[in-house]
Amino acid sequence: MDRSAEKERLREVRLAKEEEAKRRQARLARAYAVAAVLAIALVVVGVVLVMGAGNDSSSADGPAFGPHYEGLEERRLAAGVPTMAEGGGSHFHPLLAVYANGKPVTVPANIGIDPTRPPTEMAGLHTHDVTGTIHNEAGSGATLGDFFAVWGVPFSGKRLGPYRAGAGKVVRMWVDGAPSQSFGRLSLEDEQRIVIAFGPPSDPAPPLDK
Repeated sequence: MDRSAEKERLREVRLAKEEEAKRRQARLARAYAVAAVLAIALVVVGVVLVMGAGNDSSSADGPAFGPHYEGLEERRLAAGVPTMAEGGGSHFHPLLAVYANGKPVTVPANIGIDPTRPPTEMAGLHTHDVTGTIHNEAGSGATLGDFFAVWGVPFSGKRLGPYRAGAGKVVRMWVDGAPSQSFGRLSLEDEQRIVIAFGPPSDPAPPLDK
C-alpha cells in the first residue's frame, strides 16, 4: 500500500471515530435532557401532592376527620378522659362546627364510641350523630383539646387535622360568636357554640349551622 492510500485510510478511520464520538455525545445529551424533564416532573407532582394534602379545598371531609377508633383507648387515657362507667358527674352539650378552606367538615357520629367495646367503656366525651353535638359526661374540667384528643384529630392554634397554618392560611376559632384564642384550652360548657375554621384570615366567620 502506497503512502497516499495509507493516509486516506487513516483519515477515514479518524473521521469514523469523530463521527462515533459525536453520536455518543448526542445520545448522552438526549439522555440528560430526558432525565432533567423527569426530575422536574417528579418535583412538580410532589409539590402538587403536598399542597393538596395540606390545603385541598375540593373536599373537607375524608379519612383525616373520621371517627378514628384505632388507638382510641390510648388517646382517652392520655387525655385523662373517663369512661361512662367511671363517670364524671355531669352531662351537658356544647355544639361544634368545623370548616376547612370554606367547606364544612362533618363531625362524625360515634366519636369516642368504639363499636367493638361495651357501651360502658365509651369515652365521657363523645358524639351520637353528625350534628356536631358533643356529649360531655367527663366532668366540668373537660376541654375542647380533650375532645379532639379522643377524636384523634390534631388541633391547635397552628393545626386542624391535616391542615397546617402557613402560606396565607390560619386556624381561627369563635365561641358564642366571639373570636377566641383558647383553642384546645377552652373549657367545655353547656350549650356553648364553637366554630373552628382553617383558611385565609380575611374570610368571614362561618356560621355555626352548616
